[in-house]
Amino acid sequence: MRKHVVKLVAAACAGAPLLAMAQSSSVTIYGRLDASVDVSKTGSTSLHEMRDNASRLGFRGTEDLGGGLRAVFGLEYGFGADTGALGTPAFRNSFVGLTGGLGAFAMGRLDSANPTGSPIYSLITRHSEFVVHDAGVTAVGTAVLNARNRVSNALGYQSPALGNFVFRARYYLNGTGVAETSAGPIRAEEDFKSVDVSVSYGEGKGPLGLGLGYGKDSRNGGIPVNGFEDKWMAVGSYDFGAVRAWAIVGQDNFRAGPATRSKVGIRYVGASLDLGGSKIIGNYSTRDVQSDRRGELKKVSLAYAHRLSKRTTAYVILDRTDRNSNVSGDATRTISFGMQHNF
Repeated sequence: MRKHVVKLVAAACAGAPLLAMAQSSSVTIYGRLDASVDVSKTGSTSLHEMRDNASRLGFRGTEDLGGGLRAVFGLEYGFGADTGALGTPAFRNSFVGLTGGLGAFAMGRLDSANPTGSPIYSLITRHSEFVVHDAGVTAVGTAVLNARNRVSNALGYQSPALGNFVFRARYYLNGTGVAETSAGPIRAEEDFKSVDVSVSYGEGKGPLGLGLGYGKDSRNGGIPVNGFEDKWMAVGSYDFGAVRAWAIVGQDNFRAGPATRSKVGIRYVGASLDLGGSKIIGNYSTRDVQSDRRGELKKVSLAYAHRLSKRTTAYVILDRTDRNSNVSGDATRTISFGMQHNF
């Protein structure tokens, strides 16, 4: 009997370091399901459809390395709640990195959900509110703001809060969607480089929020005609309590052709009203059309979102998007009825 007890204690002691190691790491499963039924009309053409609004399933993990340093990783699938089909690419983000007293570092396919954030897009998410989601009929992050959020082959850094300021930077090789060809000029990842930086004030501390961001592309062989060169964006917000208001201005610069724009202006204003168990959110945005010197994209979105619980929201959205004010009959009016659940 005594021998069995000794063996049991010895086995427990041998397993203790493994148990302690297991307890120093953790993995979180999270996600969002967001689907809506949209009724839209463009000119005389009407469309009724069910659509997904950026549903996802993700995994985040951390491991304590000691001395305040932690290893981190993340994988986030994108899929359609309406069809169950995976997005393209399947992963919205996939990264490994470190966090500690000097800030956070990550590498891989990065977006604002990784510990380093997204230099330009994080200014928008921290200091304004989307009309329910940046997806579906209310999507503005790419089409209007060009916020350069989700990129592959990237290195990211976020500083610790320094007197209510946070600095973010991202450097990446071969931005998403740029093909490498043996004929060039983009033969390898290193032939296309991009950098984004931003400084943000007041993230979650105090009523005032401010931010300034800058992004730039460089390509072997130079920027092609009508290709993006660089951008700047400034963000400001103020929380009055039940009411929160924000404004964004910016400019994208292109290598223009004979009939196109070199400077594309961006303007975005909005506000939200918290009613306790529900919220009203509205945004109005405009963007100069780069391919038409007389055209302007105009978008207005308004939503009523009712919180059924801490995780589930039912909403109604009204949206009008005019893709080019210089073209008649291309404006789309949409009413969207949907539900979002976060877990």
